[in-house]
Amino acid sequence: MKKHFFKDRHFHQVFNHLKDGIFIADKNGVALWCNDTSTKQIGAPRSKIIGRHVNDLENNGFFTPSVTKIVLENKEVVVTKVQTSKDRQFLATGHLVKIDEDDTEYILVQVKDITETVKNSFKLEKAEALMQQYWEELQAMKRDQQRDKKSQLIIGNSKSNEELLDLVSRVATVDATILLTGESGVGKSLIAGEIHKHSSRKGKSFVQINCGAIPENLLESELFGYKKGAFTGASQSGKKGLVEKADGGTLFLDEIAELPLSLQPKLLQLVQDKSFIPVGGTELQEVDIRIIAATNQDLPMMVEEKRFREDLYYRLNVVSIQIPALRERNEDIPPLVYHYLNLFNDKYMKKSSLDKRVLEHLQNYSWPGNIRELENMIERLIVTAKEDTITPSDLPDKILYEEFMDHSIRKLNNQSLPEYLEKIEKRLIEEAQMKYSSTRKAAQSLGLTQSSYLRRLKKYEF
Repeated sequence: MKKHFFKDRHFHQVFNHLKDGIFIADKNGVALWCNDTSTKQIGAPRSKIIGRHVNDLENNGFFTPSVTKIVLENKEVVVTKVQTSKDRQFLATGHLVKIDEDDTEYILVQVKDITETVKNSFKLEKAEALMQQYWEELQAMKRDQQRDKKSQLIIGNSKSNEELLDLVSRVATVDATILLTGESGVGKSLIAGEIHKHSSRKGKSFVQINCGAIPENLLESELFGYKKGAFTGASQSGKKGLVEKADGGTLFLDEIAELPLSLQPKLLQLVQDKSFIPVGGTELQEVDIRIIAATNQDLPMMVEEKRFREDLYYRLNVVSIQIPALRERNEDIPPLVYHYLNLFNDKYMKKSSLDKRVLEHLQNYSWPGNIRELENMIERLIVTAKEDTITPSDLPDKILYEEFMDHSIRKLNNQSLPEYLEKIEKRLIEEAQMKYSSTRKAAQSLGLTQSSYLRRLKKYEF
């Protein structure tokens, strides 16, 4: 595709006959061409579209969200719902098109108007439910298309994430005991589930138990079950434990470090021999299970401190998978953010988008709670943001403060103290101006008089 091709009248005639909108931008996100249908969908002539950046078009309300921008950020095919200034609903598919002969890239977005389809198919009050169904079906199709390449649920393009996916795919087919380690919130249960789904046991049960969430006096009976009359209050028919329920499948022991020392010999027998004795029983029972354990604790240190059995540790640690913290794979934050943005927009029937500065703040935060914290953060932002566009003023103070302190330490060496302090002051003034509805409140938040605050606004040309 040559650039002069956009001026070819045959090109125009062909694509102007399409009922779907066609929107083409360059690799920088600048609009190059759109067909007649696209101008009608957007509600503006080409003179107000061509040559403008998609951020400007989105900020001016021509469409929300910008599919072109999402494609540029994720470098993959994007399918999403789009709303334009005409308040109609569309289904947009964005593609990254690479031209090898001259090393150029374009973003092609095909937009289908589904407003009338929804209205004609269902009553108006059921329209949102139908849109949700369409969206879920599209996500299922995308998962099916990408399943051979990698799991759709384990999101990220970083080298460490790719290595993790490769290791998971290799160990899933081998029926060995696995120990997953990593900080809280990195997705250990998700990885365990993926291993089970890609193993020979995928059609059988996947049984999960959190060893730290069940009282010690109940944990043994929950795991191994009990016989009739085993203890006061026991069911007269006995009870099948989780180990037996996992027979033929996978038993996932989360937070294994919380397992009491008194139960560790019994678990060791299960790991070694795949056999156990129910509470109150006298005969061994055998099960065919695969065991996956997980912890965020330092098990070797616990072994040294005699808080975890050494023989059990080595039996569990046949294959060890260390799941990296989110701060160690910073480049995976944008795709995760947009994944949860789409997820919770659908859940709460919102159309929230992110100011580009918000993504910068999120990438500079250390995420001590990892993916779980990020997921909760995006959900909270969508629910609590006052406007459809989430801005830095919507972010919690802990994210802004941590980034500010880290930024301060790293950047001070490159400039004089007065220059750096002026930059800090300008940034604080900008944040206050965005957060508060009046200069009086903004000044109070910074401990300034209103006149002093106004002088700084003039100084920094806000």
